[in-house]
Amino acid sequence: MSLFGSSPPEEPSQSTRSGKSQSLFDDDRATGAANSSLFDDGDGSGPSPWDMPTPKKSAKRDMVKTLLPATSVPESYVDAFDLVLEAGFEAGAGSVTLAGAKKLFESSGLDTDEQARIVNLITGGQEPSGGLGRSEFNVLVALIGLAQEHEELTLDAVDERRRNLPEPSLPATQQMRTAKVSENTENSSPSSRDIQAAPNEPAPETSPPKSKQLGRDSLENLDADPWGSPALHKGHTHTNPVRNDATPSSNGVTAARPLVGAAAGNNRTTSAFTTHSEPPDSASSTLANDDITTGQTDGSAGGWGSFGNPGQGGLGNGFGGDDQGNQSSRPVSRSLGGGRTNRHIEETVTVTLLPEKEGMFMFQHRNYEVKSARRGSTVIRRYSDFVWLLDCLHKKYPFRQLPLLPPKRVAVNGRHLATDSNFIEKRRRGLVRFANALVRHPVLGQEELVKMFLTVPTELAGLRKQVSSSVQEEFTGRRLPPDLEDSLPTNLLETFDTVRSGVRQSAEAYINLCTLLERLMKRNQGIAADNLRFSHALTDLTEFSPSTYATDTNDVPLLNEGISSTAKHLATSQSLLEEEARVWDEGVLEDFKKQRDTLVSVRDMFDRRDRYAKDNIPYLERRIESNEQKLAGLMNRPSNAPVKPGEQEKLEQAVRTDKQSIVDQHARSVFIKECLRDELQYFQQSQYHVSKLHQEWSQERVKYAELQVDNWRALSEEVENMPTGD
Repeated sequence: MSLFGSSPPEEPSQSTRSGKSQSLFDDDRATGAANSSLFDDGDGSGPSPWDMPTPKKSAKRDMVKTLLPATSVPESYVDAFDLVLEAGFEAGAGSVTLAGAKKLFESSGLDTDEQARIVNLITGGQEPSGGLGRSEFNVLVALIGLAQEHEELTLDAVDERRRNLPEPSLPATQQMRTAKVSENTENSSPSSRDIQAAPNEPAPETSPPKSKQLGRDSLENLDADPWGSPALHKGHTHTNPVRNDATPSSNGVTAARPLVGAAAGNNRTTSAFTTHSEPPDSASSTLANDDITTGQTDGSAGGWGSFGNPGQGGLGNGFGGDDQGNQSSRPVSRSLGGGRTNRHIEETVTVTLLPEKEGMFMFQHRNYEVKSARRGSTVIRRYSDFVWLLDCLHKKYPFRQLPLLPPKRVAVNGRHLATDSNFIEKRRRGLVRFANALVRHPVLGQEELVKMFLTVPTELAGLRKQVSSSVQEEFTGRRLPPDLEDSLPTNLLETFDTVRSGVRQSAEAYINLCTLLERLMKRNQGIAADNLRFSHALTDLTEFSPSTYATDTNDVPLLNEGISSTAKHLATSQSLLEEEARVWDEGVLEDFKKQRDTLVSVRDMFDRRDRYAKDNIPYLERRIESNEQKLAGLMNRPSNAPVKPGEQEKLEQAVRTDKQSIVDQHARSVFIKECLRDELQYFQQSQYHVSKLHQEWSQERVKYAELQVDNWRALSEEVENMPTGD
């Protein structure tokens, strides 16, 4: 779906709007009427809808220049531009020639029509005087990828794929890379330098600094990859990407470095027995150290490493300061309101309601088609399968930000709405939010149960009991690394309390906002319906005009013509209001609900901590003290005193068991703190979603306001000829 949704359906009576383009990046020129798109080229036949000395809207070529900035594309796009630039196709400061860009078409598998279509979209049918900049080049690469995937070749299609840009096969870039390596090898040979001096080559001009984009790319443009090396994009040379060779990588993502320990001397809330457990064997100790070093565990790892520069502290250090809590002086290299970079494509899961019910008579249920394009899987699931999956995740990850499930049914005035079509659609959208929140979570998305849920094509009914009984908490069997507790900020608990209070209030506010937005949407629909009624009433009025003004009917035709024009434009306004309400329903309302669900899930996470993070360490300490006193009495008893056989061994075993239990419970409490800290770091990204939400909504409001103004201005011109008696 385009940012502003599809155009409202046209009616034969609305001929004045038939030529208007309402798509965000419509490729066809408007004819016969002014183009009312938000990004209108300004070359339509009609005047500006605002009729004020405002700046002229950007042309399509300007939109191409800002559609895909370098900070929101995969590394392959940046590398391809650098290779073409270094291959001698430089057209100016940070731009390449059109001929150099066309080199990418070689061996790409595209026919001449597709190539011409792509070039026309990029250049607008004109030879670019200053060459193609990085952003225009990125759009060209994205269009090649869409063509190879047999998708529609439009700028709208590129915009819809911004979070999941295609990475095309470009053999030409590999040839350029090979030629560059060969040239570097020849130039570095001593004999070559002795025989022929290297010509004086001008220093390659670097790309101009990237300006901060305030538009739609606000969420995807964070240059710092939270899963890779913090120095991944330092300097943005991109010719030799930095890899963290000290740690292994999985699924193409470099493992995160271990968290840097805080200053020594932190007060530790530890029992006297936590440091006296039986020493583990060397193999187990090595395994535990490897787990914490690489950040790769069997799905139960609590931390993801630093989210910023090397040496950054965790949550307690101000989300981006150094180990001492100081803010880093190096500027953050991302656009305003940025999120994660598109280097690791964000997965999207679709949930479609199947039309046919399944089951017999009273036991019928609905099925959903769950599809993941990234995994290439399509499975059929029922609502109870989603419930089972969430129950398992609650058992294994009680201290994670678990997404919310929509209710199975809602009772209104004693009537359960389980079959109402509106409720069923709302439940489907809730399942979409649930599934996407799962796969985009850095830990839950890698859980085997989630992978099985999305990829196993068979029904899950036979596996539910078997899998449910084997689910254990993620911390089970993990050893506490010696420096983990000291690495946690000393003010972590205070930070938890502060965030919890803010999240609770924000969740209530977003619940109310979603309700108010639904009311505004329905109010728009009501105004649209009244506009249509008004239009029909005016149309009926024209039938009575001849008899009403029968004394002199000379001006009646012009009078009826003006009344009909008003009725026609009222109907157009009704269509625009209904279309805007639909776009709100599918766009901004879902965005608000996504943020609401995020806040409620964090609130519930803290509530689960209150219920499940308890321990009985004080009781065990008292019992150990009592058993040790009994052991001392047995050791000091007279030699001829009677004693039960095996009593001393039982007491010693009880003391050892209780001490080990204290060690395990203390380790679990540390893991819980680490887990909550990491979850709040992940939750911190939701603020960028809020920024993007408001930016896109404001653009939608501007678009439909322009369309309404254009509609009423056209009416004012049409009623100029109505008789006035002058």
